[in-house]
Amino acid sequence: MYKNILVAIDDSETSRCALAEAKHIAKTSQAKLYICHVVDEVLLNMHGHAMLDMGGADSAVANLRRAGETLLANAMQDVAGINAEPILIEAMKRRVSETLAEKAKELNVDLIVIGRHSQRGLATLILGSVAEQLAKIAEASVLLVRKH
Repeated sequence: MYKNILVAIDDSETSRCALAEAKHIAKTSQAKLYICHVVDEVLLNMHGHAMLDMGGADSAVANLRRAGETLLANAMQDVAGINAEPILIEAMKRRVSETLAEKAKELNVDLIVIGRHSQRGLATLILGSVAEQLAKIAEASVLLVRKH
């Protein structure tokens, strides 16, 4: 039986499937569920050059934080009745997978649930997905959930 479960969420369909799976496991195991979203500032460097050049980085990161808080609030409504805690983390220029693995270790989780996107392409081939990286480096078991 699991005692502490961490589910990593973003605003995707596979993430919603992962949350549903984590909710089910937490309920049947009577485990604590940590619902975690990572604010990834690296995305601003890849997609927000104009925003960064105009000095809008601080407000862009604040917007990412607010969006993450909203995402977590909605997730908490979805798991009403479960012992759950929302966690918002900033990647701080680190890989999201490393950030999640570190938080999971800190929280002493024994299962990490994460959605597995079916993305392909050069970036995934070279860098790997967050879920795949996490499965390689995490000390806890990792459940990869596909869209269903």
